Amino acid sequence: MRLPINQKGKDTEFVNFINKINQNFRDNFEISIKKNLEPAKIKVMLADFTVIETNTFDPNRILNYFFNKEKEVATLKSWKVVPVQSTKTDDLHRIFFQMSIEIGNYYFYIYMGIQFHALLYYKLDKDVISLNKKIRDLEENNFNIKNEISLKGDQIIKQELDKLGYKEISNTELFEDLFTKQDLSENLSEKASKIEDNFPELNQNSQLIETLKNDLENFTIELYQINQASIDSNKLMIGEEGIAFNIDFELIKNKKTSEKTSVIDFEKINNTELLTIEQEFSTLIDLFNNNP
Repeated sequence: MRLPINQKGKDTEFVNFINKINQNFRDNFEISIKKNLEPAKIKVMLADFTVIETNTFDPNRILNYFFNKEKEVATLKSWKVVPVQSTKTDDLHRIFFQMSIEIGNYYFYIYMGIQFHALLYYKLDKDVISLNKKIRDLEENNFNIKNEISLKGDQIIKQELDKLGYKEISNTELFEDLFTKQDLSENLSEKASKIEDNFPELNQNSQLIETLKNDLENFTIELYQINQASIDSNKLMIGEEGIAFNIDFELIKNKKTSEKTSVIDFEKINNTELLTIEQEFSTLIDLFNNNP
């Protein structure tokens, strides 16, 4: 079951106990990690050359934060850790850390991390405007060349069809012949395609455009955007930005098969297990309360 536990119909004393642990841990973690999410202001340029000031943060600080916590938690013998992971899907990024513990017949799994977006901007540099203008001019030139090629191609095809006796034929008959007579359609396509050979600047422009676009990429800068609000697993899955923290609490039905269930009779949790839960989490929370 996911903490916090709804108190309705439950052992109030235990629910208060475990929910307090969850809340204390969440609070300490969020306070700790937010110190590494402090935004920095930076001026950048949009695609339309508008200059704006926006906020960003350094994901490497978060990675280092989690790497340090991974090492610290690894010193606690009872806790198992999953190495820090960083993933991305398009512009959506995640950095997260996982750990777990078995206490008697009970299992706790903890997920903590952040989800954020990476956004591309241009650096403030006059060459960005110059390169964009060159690209637009070349693309406009190619557009005009292609229109000219298309017109000449139509003219050549009409002339060839007239020579072959299709001048007075209806469009329906012409299309039928083009569809059924492969030699005819191939001959016309070949003659039309040769027109491009008379416009070598089309290919030259296209190659230059690619070169200029690669040059333009050198002026891009990736900034990182996050909402520092808490997000649950549902918001995490649909791609919302924020700080994620979850604790799952389960009963181990069979240790050999690792079968677990979220159906737990809280009254069966003995005092020794309660004390161990309190001690283990107290030690863990202290790690996130110190040295952020």
